[in-house]
Amino acid sequence: MHPKTWIWLGIGVVLLLAAANLAILAAFPPGQQHVQEPVKRVDWILPFGPGFEYCGPYESPVIAYDGANETWHLRNVTAYNRTINLGDRYSLDPAHPEDIRYTPDVAIEGGQVSLDFLIRNLAGEDCARADLAMTTGTTTLNTTTGSPEGNIPPGAATTLPIDDLAAGEWREVRVTADLPRPGQEEVLYLTIDLTAPYTLTTPNGTPVDFDFRRETVTLLGSNTSWKEEIDPGSTPDPDYNRARLPRGSATFIIMGIDRSEPIPPPTFPTLRAG
Repeated sequence: MHPKTWIWLGIGVVLLLAAANLAILAAFPPGQQHVQEPVKRVDWILPFGPGFEYCGPYESPVIAYDGANETWHLRNVTAYNRTINLGDRYSLDPAHPEDIRYTPDVAIEGGQVSLDFLIRNLAGEDCARADLAMTTGTTTLNTTTGSPEGNIPPGAATTLPIDDLAAGEWREVRVTADLPRPGQEEVLYLTIDLTAPYTLTTPNGTPVDFDFRRETVTLLGSNTSWKEEIDPGSTPDPDYNRARLPRGSATFIIMGIDRSEPIPPPTFPTLRAG
């Protein structure tokens, strides 16, 4: 091939690479943040747990287990029993957030941990009676990766009844779960989930079932909402709907009393009344 041909070929490659870089820069300007999909809120009975605040397992509260005395102790009680400001997560109008605050009030008594979840009725119906479902799951935490080992199999569900929760009303509910006993070298990861009821009963005795396709879905932080279209006369699939029930969570790290924490606990700003 003639030397000039090689030169022009090289120039062409350089120009193509430059054009590609310009196209990439136009699509993704320097410093532009990745835009995440907005969080969606379904208008039903919504449970909220402090697990929303924790970005990963290592930021969860640590419970130390003393095997000799068979006792458990929550470390850094103040850090994890702070008041949480829910902002627009539960407001009836996300464009005008309400000042909704709650405190988990985590406590250990004997071999059980208890804490408050917050629920709010956004179903548009007064709820005379409904049953929340509380489940727990325990797995080993990999202290190298900071991730749970495999899936967390849920235990048997415990029913938590709620009564007289008017439309728009919110309430704290107390949840109690048994604590596991870690082995000498084990670090366990405990999850507590609180799931919304599938059916609520109105004050006049009418049952209202949860159907994700019939619920209004709201983008948090905006006034955008929509309903999914359904075929006339179609029968809702309970399995489809139950898998999409709103739920809140709380997570804990359980380890021997002589073990040091994987990393220092997170620090949170203190909310002041005002």
